[in-house]
Amino acid sequence: MERLAKHQLTQEERQEFDSMLYNPANEELFVAAAAAMEIAPEDIAPYDARLEEVLQATLAYDRPASTRHRIRPMFRWAAAAAVAIVIISAGGYLLRHQQQKQHIAAVPQQTIPPGKDGAVLTLDDGSQVVLDSIGNGWLISKSGEKVQMSNGTLQYKNDSSPGKIAYNTMQTPRGRQFAVVLPDGTKVWLNSASSLRYPTCFHSSRREVQLSGEAYFEVAHNARQPFIVNISDQSKVEVLGTDFNIKAYSNEKNIEATLLSGAVRVAKGNEHTILKPGQQASIRQSGITVNEHADIERITAWKNGLFYFDGVQLEDAMRQLERWYDIEVQYENGVPDIRFGGKMNRNITLNELLRILARADLKCRLEGNKLIIMR
Repeated sequence: MERLAKHQLTQEERQEFDSMLYNPANEELFVAAAAAMEIAPEDIAPYDARLEEVLQATLAYDRPASTRHRIRPMFRWAAAAAVAIVIISAGGYLLRHQQQKQHIAAVPQQTIPPGKDGAVLTLDDGSQVVLDSIGNGWLISKSGEKVQMSNGTLQYKNDSSPGKIAYNTMQTPRGRQFAVVLPDGTKVWLNSASSLRYPTCFHSSRREVQLSGEAYFEVAHNARQPFIVNISDQSKVEVLGTDFNIKAYSNEKNIEATLLSGAVRVAKGNEHTILKPGQQASIRQSGITVNEHADIERITAWKNGLFYFDGVQLEDAMRQLERWYDIEVQYENGVPDIRFGGKMNRNITLNELLRILARADLKCRLEGNKLIIMR
């Protein structure tokens, strides 16, 4: 255990440790061993930061006609201590016994990393710039607009001189997210699989942009120039200065506009409604409905680097994973009636996330970039 804390394990011992530690089938053995040895948590140095994230992540699920359960974290500090002792003093014992316990989920062998910052910027002249790894500095297109990359955010120079209005499009593919500061100072965070089309200067009486996918807006206040987000299906959100989130993916049932502060006007055709902070408008073919008490933490979780699955059906959760990990989810025997609960960091690999979801009786396998849900 001391060699583990000081990172002095041999490569072979480290690989054996990883294999046993990340196999959920060993949890009960580890906990029992730790309890018997009475290891104090304060005596154990953390294995690494990634393990700590996994330890702290919890999920729960609901089944039909059953009560809700909160799933335990995969391993506690005492369990981690037991792992180290088992490896150093009796490594063969665990290997002989771990096959006696079958777990509910297939553990994928390959590693699929989480999404990251990145986007493709299409300038007015049609040229494209991949923003994933570009350094700080100015970008100047053939049509003259100036764009600065600064610490992972794209920012436009506020040029008040009149001239031809050019349009740029920022697109985040699956597995990417990005932020842009528009010429008026409005900041927009784009979730994965989203795009935003906007002018490189706002000289008209209205500031208009076009969104598909999901974005969070912090709109710079300007009472003389309303800010308008145009969405598909003849829908739009109009504001003067406010914070709000819009979710408008083509594979989601509804378009959702949620207000955090200020006031917005949501319109579809001739129908419209004014939202107050904490309200959410759902835009359907049949019209607009308003949720008076929106779950703000859930709605903005993606911007804060979290998956928020509390009360979320399996199919809805899987759509989030498809966009963030750039995978395709398939259901072998129909969509299981599972409802999750809890939240976790989005900065973990798909493999780590699936090991946690396995505690919710989710049986799956990974074939290339296809996640097959078996149960």
